[in-house]
Amino acid sequence: MNLTNMRILCVIHLLFLLFLGANACTEIRVTADDKSVIVGRTMEYSVETLSYLIVEPVEYDHTADLAEGCPSDGNRLSWSNKYTVAYINGWEQINQALGGMNSAGLSVGALMFPQFTKYQDVPSSKCGQAVSQYQFTLWLLGNFGSVQEVRDSMSSGSFPLVFAGNVLGLVLELHFSVIDKTGDAIVIEYAETGRQVYNNTLGVMTNAPPYDFHMLNLRNYVQLSKFNNEPLVLGRDEFPPTGEGSGLLGMPGDLTPPSRFVRAAVLKGFAKTPKTNTAAVNLAFHVLNSVDIPHGVITKPILQMFGDFTVWLVAKDLTNNAVYFRDYNDLTVRVVYLNNVQQEKVMKIKMFSKIGGFKDVTADMKPLGDATEGLKHGNEL
Repeated sequence: MNLTNMRILCVIHLLFLLFLGANACTEIRVTADDKSVIVGRTMEYSVETLSYLIVEPVEYDHTADLAEGCPSDGNRLSWSNKYTVAYINGWEQINQALGGMNSAGLSVGALMFPQFTKYQDVPSSKCGQAVSQYQFTLWLLGNFGSVQEVRDSMSSGSFPLVFAGNVLGLVLELHFSVIDKTGDAIVIEYAETGRQVYNNTLGVMTNAPPYDFHMLNLRNYVQLSKFNNEPLVLGRDEFPPTGEGSGLLGMPGDLTPPSRFVRAAVLKGFAKTPKTNTAAVNLAFHVLNSVDIPHGVITKPILQMFGDFTVWLVAKDLTNNAVYFRDYNDLTVRVVYLNNVQQEKVMKIKMFSKIGGFKDVTADMKPLGDATEGLKHGNEL
């Protein structure tokens, strides 16, 4: 191995060490009046991930890595994509899917689940029926078109074991969100108690603790309301609310996973239902903006130059096979339509390239009172 490659490996190793502290991803599901289903998700990290959106064609072949202790010449799990698969990786050098969707309208998200993860052991007799957590997202997207198909596979006993794969000796602790274009959704977690599967009726997911904790924790916020409070009356004195939004007094504003879960669930739940898919994408970005983390807000005690920030946001339109995304350095929202991507090859596009930025509209200014300026804004909301 030459010196350049060794340096690259050292850098990647450091990045993975930093990633182990990344614990701030948030995912939501939004359904429009026209039945379009959108899955929005943030990705937090300590450095730029240099992620690509990658699209694989139908019948693209995969071979799973082997679990520790399995013979190198033994059977491996393999599959060919039944659908076009679009996913987001971490680095170009590492083929790990952080999340994605397929042309059948199935979404899978891999979110950090530290301190609670325990992957499955793989006996020698099951080496050819196992996949690592790094490849699990791609296996799901390549093989299933609906959440019910995933449930049926689990019930039939044909579902693979998910083991602790490692890259450069490091293991990412993840749990998985699976949502389809009907809005059906589950959360899959691997813990000390074994594989746990929860129906995600709320359409929200963050990080640790386990999903059932987050659902129970919502009972601590039963007082939250979209309606402003009436004045507080104490004897002869009245104390009216200070401004709008008093019904949301007590909604957590910090960036821990339980607080982000509550905030995303409340904002998504109280928001006006969008009429169309594009309005639903718009709403998804607005809700996720409430958990967007700027550089420097979170820092690490030892490596203070590093701290989680929102590297990118993505909204997957499961009904119309589209992936919308933006990154930290450019708020321009870009979109890729899966049905229009060349199908014969694996295609990719940078998510971190700056293409828009700020648009100069100075020349578009008009005199005050110009009758040609109509107020048509917001018709799709």
